[in-house]
Order: sequence, then structure tokens, then C-alpha cells
Amino acid sequence: MHDPRWLAAVPEAELVVALDEVGEHAARGHRVTVLIDLVPDNVSVLRGLAAEAVGEGARKVRVRPHGVDRVDLVYAAVELGRIAEDDAVEVQFDVTSAALLRADPAAFVRVDPFVVRSDGTVVPICAGLEDYALGTLGSFDDLVAAYDPEPVRDLCRVALTRALADTGPLVSWYEHLIRTAAEMRSGC
Repeated sequence: MHDPRWLAAVPEAELVVALDEVGEHAARGHRVTVLIDLVPDNVSVLRGLAAEAVGEGARKVRVRPHGVDRVDLVYAAVELGRIAEDDAVEVQFDVTSAALLRADPAAFVRVDPFVVRSDGTVVPICAGLEDYALGTLGSFDDLVAAYDPEPVRDLCRVALTRALADTGPLVSWYEHLIRTAAEMRSGC
């Protein structure tokens, strides 16, 4: 969730916010996940950003890479392991191993998790796939029941093929999905 208004509509949802919003939402008693966009300029300060978020009340740190190279992905993975251990906080790094993509490709051809944007729009997997939206939140169960997941699964299959061609040890899966969706959209 990106807006606390929708928390009641989806049981066990987590509120995902930017670093500057953590304290405000944690003070209201929400389970807060901080979303840190990992870009080349902030790889070296990732540990400090995560520590600041935990100090403000974040219960989980989620790191989403954008345009970082393979070396930075590995560096960030090591740092996030240290952060999880030192700060006793849950960490989600939006990458996967290329070995896992090869070993279990079916696990990546799916439509969940679902993301609820601030305006109530429900999208599959991650922000950036709005063209595949289920609709706007009213009844989450009704949206899921009426949704055709095949276009998203098709997208996942194409992205998986492209991701498997990546030779690095870590793959930014969500970034592959978003880039593939944009390329498929522009190719229409």
C-alpha cells in the first residue's frame, strides 16, 4: 500500500513509504516499510539511509534498484545482509539470483504480489505495470476474481527470457518487468 486509506481494504497489507514519511506513519501505529530507490549515486550511503529509516520507526527496509550495475547490486546485497543482522530489521531487496530464475522459472510467471497505489489503483507485482492494472480498489476480492492474469503472465515470460540472458549473479527482476512492459508498449 502506498496510502494508509487503503489499509483496511486489504488485510495484512504493509504501508510502503519514502524515507521522509516513515516517522509520521510509524507514529500513527502503522507497520511501515521504507522504500529506498537504489541508484548509482546512493549505493555508498545505503547503510546510512536504512539506519535512518529504522531509527524513524520502519519495521522493514525495501530496496529497489534502478540502473545500478552488477558490482553495485552485489555490494548492496552484502550491505543489506549486514543491515538486517545489525539492526534486526526485515530487509527486502528487489533482486533475485540468476540461478533461481533458471532453476524455477515458473515462480516468476505470476501476477502477485499486488500493489495498491495512492489513488486506489491495484497493479500486479510492482509499480510501473499500470497498463496491467486490475482496476481501482473497492472490493479487492471482486477485483481479483474479475481479473484476467494472462497478459501479465505473458509479460513475465518475455521478461524471464530476457533476464535469463543476463549473465550477472543478481537480476533486478522488477526492473526487467518494467523495462519489458515499456518496450512491449512502445512496440505496439
